[in-house]
Amino acid sequence: MGYFSNGAEGMDYERDYCDRCVHQEPACPVWGAHLLHNYGASADVKEILNMLIPRDENGFNEQCKLFIERPEEVHE
Repeated sequence: MGYFSNGAEGMDYERDYCDRCVHQEPACPVWGAHLLHNYGASADVKEILNMLIPRDENGFNEQCKLFIERPEEVHE
């Protein structure tokens, strides 16, 4: 489950992944679920969140499993 120790860490994750993802607009359901249910969630909810944003063996957030990078815009 994506865990962000502070707002800056969450913003860094958004910059690295969410802002580049096709699911960012209008609102990403994965990010929304983490914001709503990250703290105090039941074991079942935590299991789902763990599948969406897993953590590595060192406890760092990995790439979201639904991440699809937006194609770069073509400027003419």
